[in-house]
Amino acid sequence: MAKVCEVCGKGPIVVNAVTRRGKARAAGGVGRKTTGITKRVQKPNLQPLTVARGGVSLRLRVCTKCRKSLV
Repeated sequence: MAKVCEVCGKGPIVVNAVTRRGKARAAGGVGRKTTGITKRVQKPNLQPLTVARGGVSLRLRVCTKCRKSLV
């Protein structure tokens, strides 16, 4: 499956992108106001990694967290 780590199974998640306007209360304003909430997708940082397994080299797409733990 595309966009999924082949080691831990980490995949894309859906989050809210919050758009705000105004000046923060701590900075002397009246406070930040939410003007819009839209859905967006956060994708995992997948990197190619070549692993030698049983004399055969496999090319895996793994996230950077798994890549650090494997190397």
